[in-house]
Amino acid sequence: MAKLKLFNKFYIQVSAIFLLVLMFFAVITLYISVRSATKYSIEVNQRLNRELASNMIDVIQPLMKNGIISEEGMADIMHSMMVINPIVEVYVLDPQGKILKYVAPDKVVKLEKVDLQPINEFLDDPEHGIIYADDPRNPGEYKTFSAVRVMENGQLTGYIYIVLASQEYVSASQAVLGSYILGLSIRTIIIILIISALVGLMAIWFITRKLNPVFKGITEFRNGNLTARIPVHGDNEIEKIGVVFNQMADTIEHNIEELKGVDNLRRELISNVSHDLRTPVASIQGYAETLMLKKNDLTSDEQTKYLEIIYKSCGRLKKQVEELFELSKLQSNQIRPHTEPFSISELVHDIANKYRFLSQKKGVSINTVIDKNVPLVKADISMINRVLQNLIDNAMKFCDEGDTINIEIDPKKDEWVEVRVADSGKGIKQEELPHLFQRYYKGRDDNQSTGLGLAIVKKIIDLHNSQINVFSQLGKGTTFVFDLPVANVN
Repeated sequence: MAKLKLFNKFYIQVSAIFLLVLMFFAVITLYISVRSATKYSIEVNQRLNRELASNMIDVIQPLMKNGIISEEGMADIMHSMMVINPIVEVYVLDPQGKILKYVAPDKVVKLEKVDLQPINEFLDDPEHGIIYADDPRNPGEYKTFSAVRVMENGQLTGYIYIVLASQEYVSASQAVLGSYILGLSIRTIIIILIISALVGLMAIWFITRKLNPVFKGITEFRNGNLTARIPVHGDNEIEKIGVVFNQMADTIEHNIEELKGVDNLRRELISNVSHDLRTPVASIQGYAETLMLKKNDLTSDEQTKYLEIIYKSCGRLKKQVEELFELSKLQSNQIRPHTEPFSISELVHDIANKYRFLSQKKGVSINTVIDKNVPLVKADISMINRVLQNLIDNAMKFCDEGDTINIEIDPKKDEWVEVRVADSGKGIKQEELPHLFQRYYKGRDDNQSTGLGLAIVKKIIDLHNSQINVFSQLGKGTTFVFDLPVANVN
């Protein structure tokens, strides 16, 4: 329900913004429409009445002789024109723009002179747009007009200047036109607004609907479900959000797992160090105190013996610390196998050669039994090297002079290679076999062992998705067996 509310809230917010923007542009469009229609009406009016002054020149010019106008004749003509077309104001100007005669409503004229620049522009450019000139009745205001030059014997004697709409007519016509255009524009814009709103809201709904899985995945991840991911079904921009989020979530989850592993390693090490190293440290401390407190009572041979014990205890302590670190890292997944194809035969030969000197010194024989058709295996070579060394070390401890250690490699079908480390030593009791791979289990008194070697072997083999087995008979020897996957080399 919360997810649905979040989706609806987002949809409402986006829709509200969209409608506000749409209304804003509708108002602007309405304003532009009314203003454009008004300007268009004015321009049409001026173009239609462009020749109005020219048509009057033939009637008015005979009344003008040497710049003097017949007042009676002019009054009759202007009066007749005002009766026929009361919306115009007629002015007779001298060559400098001074008003000589006029016919206007209420006979209210406040200007004595009209600016001739727009009049000349009107007369010189037939293709002009809207041109405004002075309104003699309203100083500072400008109106559309018609004009013509009055010529006598090739000389300019004045202008006929007609303002196309009186003040009262302009106000009334603009009100009517504005009302009509406004109504038409409002109706048109409302229809467009409704259609655009419906189409826009559908588009927003479609887009926000696609965002719903994004919100759901993010919310689940935020609430602690680190496995939550956003389903990706395409390659558009919204789907790319899911891809980026999933990559980020994978990185965060990996980092959290690493932090958990580090924390587990820390607790494991603290526990192991505090518990497992207590005995060798106590032994070293005891012999060191004896040497310090009773060195005058000890013979030279006794002092040497105690120093040798301390030295060997330090060596075992160092080895135990190293193995504790190694096992703790393996158990907390801080060390992961980096598998690659390699020759297990060559690795076995190298290890057997390294141990040959030590085995000969003890009188133990190390043999390798390797099938000539052994394929490459896919594993972490350094980890498998560690496994073989631990197993050989373990066999060497329990073999006496004349015993043998055999390392055998045998392909099993097409997918696995079997590795065996067998000795003819003392063997292990059957009841002890289930506990061999437990940490610190030794099975018999053995001051040289840390009890961690076989636990490390077991963990490494587990990381390779395999298993190790042990077979033993007391007094006849022990065999450790594990499998490694064959590498697919094309």
